[in-house]
Amino acid sequence: MEHLVVTSPSIVLFVVHDMQISGVLLSRPFVSFLSTSCVSFGSKSWAPAYTLDLANNVRRRNQSVVCLSVQQTATPTVAVTPLHLEDTKEPPLHLYKAKEPYTATIVSVERIVGPKAPGETCPHTRKSPQCASVFITSTRFGDNFDGKTASLCVRRAVYYDPETGKEDPSKNGNMQHCNAKPGRSGKVMLLPEEDPKATHIMIATGTGVAPYRGYLRRMFMENVPTYKFKGLAWLFLEVANTDSLLYDEEFTKYLQDYPDNFQYDKALRREQNNKKGGKMYVQDKIKEYSDEIFKLLDNGAHIYFCGLKGMMPGIQDTLERVAEERGESWDAKLTQLKKNKQWHVQVY
Repeated sequence: MEHLVVTSPSIVLFVVHDMQISGVLLSRPFVSFLSTSCVSFGSKSWAPAYTLDLANNVRRRNQSVVCLSVQQTATPTVAVTPLHLEDTKEPPLHLYKAKEPYTATIVSVERIVGPKAPGETCPHTRKSPQCASVFITSTRFGDNFDGKTASLCVRRAVYYDPETGKEDPSKNGNMQHCNAKPGRSGKVMLLPEEDPKATHIMIATGTGVAPYRGYLRRMFMENVPTYKFKGLAWLFLEVANTDSLLYDEEFTKYLQDYPDNFQYDKALRREQNNKKGGKMYVQDKIKEYSDEIFKLLDNGAHIYFCGLKGMMPGIQDTLERVAEERGESWDAKLTQLKKNKQWHVQVY
């Protein structure tokens, strides 16, 4: 995956590459690349840089470029501005339209997975593989902590010719091929902040970890006067292998700095085995910690699911079996969790 940075008068987009693309405030379903340049941050440089134009013939404006590595977590807490962004309890949606689009500039691309991370294959005859879902990975203050940045998580489909078995780069998925519909938003994945001592259990597969990255930055990296997290954040992440882990340096840093407030468990399908000797899936980790999870849910914990839609049947089956072992009705428990607004699902 790559980390791609975009800047404009009031937004910077950091994009992680390989099959997903996100555009929360940007309602245009596709983008086009117009020009390239090189940028750097301290001793680290990124190239190429692209101009991101959300519609044809849009007038360019004066722009400034500042970029920050997605993995930079040397400072435990960082002051954020402008604080008036805290006044808004609901995110503004649909601010821009196809005829009145927002223009931004990509200023860096950084691959953040290792060489052994598998790509999403697409052995079909269609001309252009489609990107999967779209997630934003930063808080309202963004990766530069100045209210002018946003991070996007993108995983690109890779096309393999069915006859030769070789990759065809010309047909690989890219931003122009992503036909996400404008107007959709993951509102159910907003972080409830009424109780700063609350417990948040976050379950993800692959790039579904993106919104949790934003949650955790707000909890542990940003120094927000109006929000001081004192609860428990527990992240379960399933990926293919160690090279496929996203934002692992950030999460590991939180684990070191906040051991009483953060737990981090990984399910590596191709490197770990479950108790039955099969591949390790996220539901196996849930089963392993089921007693703790159910006790936390009984005490009001929020639980979130984000990633491929196919993750949910296995997770639901696991939770149902655990409930039966505990002498509970899963259907009744799930109904109560939804009624209490503890159950949050955003899958694609």
